[in-house]
Parts: sequence; structure tokens; C-alpha cells
Amino acid sequence: MRKKHVFMISALAMTAFIFWNSLKPAQESSEASGRFVTILGNLLTNFGLYADYGLMEKIVRKTAHIAEFGVQAILFAGCFSGKYRKRVIYILFFGLLTACTDEYIQLFSAGRAGLISDIFIDFGGTSFGTIIFGIAKTRKRQSLRR
Repeated sequence: MRKKHVFMISALAMTAFIFWNSLKPAQESSEASGRFVTILGNLLTNFGLYADYGLMEKIVRKTAHIAEFGVQAILFAGCFSGKYRKRVIYILFFGLLTACTDEYIQLFSAGRAGLISDIFIDFGGTSFGTIIFGIAKTRKRQSLRR
């Protein structure tokens, strides 16, 4: 199997994972991030720091979105060949398409809402992943020249 095919299958699997998370009802989604927030809050409290659980849950949830879309962008980057600029257009397009579809799916999930602000956060994750890919590609090219 060619390397591009592996990246394409992985990128589609990541997209399916994103959509699967969007299908979860609000309570189930909140419980999943709540477990992590509880662990993080207990850790902060053990160090004598104040833990605002509401704020931490929001940060954890948004960071998870950025991470998911960042990974998706890196995987899509491996699917395309050619100049980096051409790849960026495809990566950003698929990231934005996924973000819009993700929020649309949430409109039909119990207790969830599709928010424009979440599209921007998701697209920020896509942009972040694209930048990481660009940096890695540049470093690899520089190391090959040495």
C-alpha cells in the first residue's frame, strides 16, 4: 500500500472520529471531558492552586477540538503531493468543510448546538496542524541538504 493511501485512510478515520464525537449527546460529551477535568482539577488542588472547573472544562473541550483538527490537517497533508502552497489549499478546504459539517451534525445531537465560534476554533486547529506540517517539512528538507 502506498504511503499516500495510508495517510488518506488515516485522515478519513480521523474525520469519522470527529463526526462520531459530534453525534454524542451533550451529557455524554460533557462526562467524557469532565473526567479529564476532574483529574486536572485534583492535580491543581494538590499543588495548592485554585481550580475553576467550569473554565477548565471549556479549555479542555476547545483544546481537544484544536488537537483533533490539527491531527486531521497533518494527515491530509500526507495525502497530497506537489508544492506546499497547493497542499495548503486542499488541507484548509477539507478542514473548513469538516468544521462546518461537524457543527451542522451537532444541530441534531441532543443538547448540542452548532456554533460559528466553534468553526473558527476548529479551523484554527486545521491552521495549526498545517503550520506544524510546514515546519516539519522545512526541517526535513534542511536536514537532507546537510
